[in-house]
Amino acid sequence: MRRAFGLAVLLAPALALSQNQAPASMPVPREGTVSSILFSGATLTSMPLGKDRVQYSYESLGISTSPTGEGLLHNATVRCMGGFHRVNDAVDESGSCIFTRPDGDQVFYVYKAAGKPHVGVKGTFAYVGGTGKMEGITGGGEFTRRTLQHAKEGTSQSISEGTGKYKLP
Repeated sequence: MRRAFGLAVLLAPALALSQNQAPASMPVPREGTVSSILFSGATLTSMPLGKDRVQYSYESLGISTSPTGEGLLHNATVRCMGGFHRVNDAVDESGSCIFTRPDGDQVFYVYKAAGKPHVGVKGTFAYVGGTGKMEGITGGGEFTRRTLQHAKEGTSQSISEGTGKYKLP
């Protein structure tokens, strides 16, 4: 069962991490689009709920990159905490993430996703705040995540891809 979905989420799970704009050291555009790839690994804790159900909680760490090699969260580190409920071969998940940009500013977001373990999960994310230049960020988008074969029992590794929009005050 653990193997089933290592929701490492993040997944946002990719959730929407790297934006197609200027590098972190340059002025930050007030609004822009999101295009990202997130690589993450998670530690899982499971609680069986009978024969066909399991509740999982996880903490994941990863990195955010952009297909263009630049963007609002390109080369940011990511920490997410969340959980998912698995019934047979279906998963329902939610969580929150902190992206720390190379300049130290942070972006916060929440996400929800659903799908099948090792087949794919689709979800949405929303920016809910940040620090420094990212304070007051809003927006959101969609992401997909693939969970890979687990490197070790009780862990999960995944790749997420996301797109969306953001706006700063």
